[in-house]
Amino acid sequence: MFRLNFKYTHRIVNNLVEITSAREVILNAYIVPKWEISLRREALIRATHASTAIEGNPLTLEEVNKLAQGKKLTATRKARQEVLNYLSVLENIDKYQE
Repeated sequence: MFRLNFKYTHRIVNNLVEITSAREVILNAYIVPKWEISLRREALIRATHASTAIEGNPLTLEEVNKLAQGKKLTATRKARQEVLNYLSVLENIDKYQE
């Protein structure tokens, strides 16, 4: 059986409490619905770019944004498809939850 090899410290616990408090503030904050759509879309594009870039995808943030908008892009088929697949998963992630 796998056993974790760490101990909770006061610093770790305090950081977890701060993170939880900040999360609650964010979840309960009022945001203009029009802005929410824009912010969600930008977060989706940035997350897609960052995650695919870590895996070696050469597309820039701007190119990922163009693909997300359905625009044509000169890039390898593999690079384009990886980004499009990742976007699709993030856009439909709630459908995969049980």
